[in-house]
Amino acid sequence: MRVLALDSSSPLLSCALWEDGRVVAESLHPQKAGDVLPEALLALAPLESVDALAAGVGPGSFTGLRVGLAAIKALAYARKLPVAGASSLRALALSARRPGELLVPTLEARRGELYACAVRDGELISPETVLRARDLAAWLPPGAVVLGPGARANGLPSADEPRAPAAWAVAELCAPLLRGTHYDEAACFALSPNYLQPSSAEVALREGRVGKLP
Repeated sequence: MRVLALDSSSPLLSCALWEDGRVVAESLHPQKAGDVLPEALLALAPLESVDALAAGVGPGSFTGLRVGLAAIKALAYARKLPVAGASSLRALALSARRPGELLVPTLEARRGELYACAVRDGELISPETVLRARDLAAWLPPGAVVLGPGARANGLPSADEPRAPAAWAVAELCAPLLRGTHYDEAACFALSPNYLQPSSAEVALREGRVGKLP
């Protein structure tokens, strides 16, 4: 099974073509996802040659996730390809290729905050959460290795690699859901980002800071 995948949850857009457990091609793009999608994805393989599509659904960048999912769903709809989503945090942990270790993948949230969870060999040890960067040390499970741009963006120690959730890891996580399936329009349009928290606009609206609403 050949899966074309992307992850747009971090400042680095990751795209990959994955086939039955191996990475056929991949690319990283520092540009905004909206400036390079869907071309960056289609540069790896024509849609006629793939069996399914996959995307990281977050948590992470609100705008990046919206753009990435819009692109992948449009391609799935146009070519009637099955599509699935996977956690960007779990994809980040898998990208590290560190079997047996307790990993804490992190992604950027709002100012001074980050998204995190704890994973060992694909098993979720601590659920996905959003917390203040200054509280990460107290939250960390003993012996955990911190990964990802969430910690680095807040000046916290973390492993140098991976720099972003790898799209091949998204494909690998989605493969069991995609194998043997066919295009399902309802499932395609139901695919949505996992933000873990409301957007700044939603918070402003709720607090009455938009349009002078009560």
